[in-house]
Amino acid sequence: MNGARSRLADAGARERIRNDLDTSLMCLAGAGAGKTHALVERMVACIREGKVDIAHMAAITFTRKAAGQMRGRFFLALQDAAAAVAEQGEGAEAARQLARLRDAVARVDQCAIGTIHAFCARLLRERPIEAGLPPNFSEVEEREELFLTRAAWDRFLQSLSAADDPRLLAIEDTGLTAEQFHQFYLDRCQYSDLALKPTHGPRPDLAPAVAQACELVREVAAQIPDPLPEGRPDRFMTTVRELRHYVDFAGPPSDADRERLLRDLASKTKTGVILKCWGPPGSPGQRLARRLRDDVLPALREEVLKPLLVRWRHHVYVLAGQLVDEAMTHYRDMRLAAATLTFNDLLELTAALLRNSPEVRLHFQRRYRRLFVDEFQDTDPLQAEVLLYLTGVEAEVDDWRQLTPRPGSLFVVGDEKQSIYRFRRADLDIFRLVRSRILAGDGAVVELTTSFRSRSQLISWTNGAFEPLFDNYDARYQAQFQHLVANREAQEGAGVYRLRSRAESGGRRQAQTRDEAGRIAIFIAAALRGRTELNGEQAVLGRRAEPGDFMILTRSRRHLGEYARA
Repeated sequence: MNGARSRLADAGARERIRNDLDTSLMCLAGAGAGKTHALVERMVACIREGKVDIAHMAAITFTRKAAGQMRGRFFLALQDAAAAVAEQGEGAEAARQLARLRDAVARVDQCAIGTIHAFCARLLRERPIEAGLPPNFSEVEEREELFLTRAAWDRFLQSLSAADDPRLLAIEDTGLTAEQFHQFYLDRCQYSDLALKPTHGPRPDLAPAVAQACELVREVAAQIPDPLPEGRPDRFMTTVRELRHYVDFAGPPSDADRERLLRDLASKTKTGVILKCWGPPGSPGQRLARRLRDDVLPALREEVLKPLLVRWRHHVYVLAGQLVDEAMTHYRDMRLAAATLTFNDLLELTAALLRNSPEVRLHFQRRYRRLFVDEFQDTDPLQAEVLLYLTGVEAEVDDWRQLTPRPGSLFVVGDEKQSIYRFRRADLDIFRLVRSRILAGDGAVVELTTSFRSRSQLISWTNGAFEPLFDNYDARYQAQFQHLVANREAQEGAGVYRLRSRAESGGRRQAQTRDEAGRIAIFIAAALRGRTELNGEQAVLGRRAEPGDFMILTRSRRHLGEYARA
């Protein structure tokens, strides 16, 4: 095993993860590089070398499934390490290592392994009084939370309506309804730790811009060719026809109606002009279309509509912000009165507990002396805050961004290129902030570049295809590309193949998709019968492929039916 490891391109980094146990580390690892395996190895090494008792360790994963898998892998790794020491070790130190490993196997359930939410619940249950919670609180599942948030919102609006709250009247005066802010309320509940940005927004006068827009709609509607040269209208023609009905037949409009009209004309998507739809080259219709596309619509959009719509949104924000904030507080009070917490409550309350009580923070720092975090690229600010409070050496510092982890207390693994939870505020800034705090505490960054998942042909293609794409972006906003080195040997037929569209399929996307789906289906059918060049004893698809060997991924769901039918 040691000989195999020395042949790896990143053998030095893997060795440091196993042996440099008194240094906090951030491990950067690409897909299939074995980052979870490296994390488990470091956990076992900490036990074997006597760096920490198993009851003082915590491993944090992103999902419950991953937590269960890690718990099993850790248990087996402890057993394997104990067997290896018993078989090969000699002397007093080996005896101590064996005793520590066997003791850890017997008490493996004392190691806190779970999601960040489960870990926070564990902390709050140990110190509920300091957190302002009843000891018997319970957590709300995400499905149940949907019903609770809806019920709280409805009850809040009913109370405002019964009290004739003037804010509801102000909202209705614009033509909007409070119900239209329900999504704003849901987002506010999800990010309740953030304060709303204060702003002022007097009600703008939309009428002059609407009059200008209506005049444009009437003029253009009268000049749309009939019949159309290409048989189908472009986006702007469709929008004009829809708005013409509003212009001619709608009753006295509210400001909300006016805003929808202006928003349609401000949308580049809804005002797309295709010249050939307006007539042959040089015709009056095409000259009009060119002027609309190049001059009239851009000027109207940039000089009139966009600035006005920004002022309108500021006004609506002023109307809705305080109301939605009160609804969020009303919902939170309902939850706390019922002793039920959402996942976000667990994070917020834990961060507040550690921030506001130095004594509690010190208690948990002594309790959990080593933290191991998997899939760190998906960590949001609240999670990062909790981790740094538990590992930071500065006892009295309130700002978690200024904390530096104790040497060896923190080990995180992740790949900033794989962050997929931006909607939960996990992004490069948080990833890089924690990296800077680890380095400030004499920690280090190690990189795992060996991929154990993919064949060498695929790794070579990935390196060549994606490095230029990553290099085209500003490094401040985009993760740096990291070359992977394949550990698996090349295999006959493995690699990346390109299916080119055929000219005879025509230029329409629907026709191209139908042709492509048919050719893919023919290939899969042949592979199932063992009749392709990728079939064979040593080839990638074997003698005969199985249906489960194939996956079809598309950019959107629009044409999935074509692939299914094929």
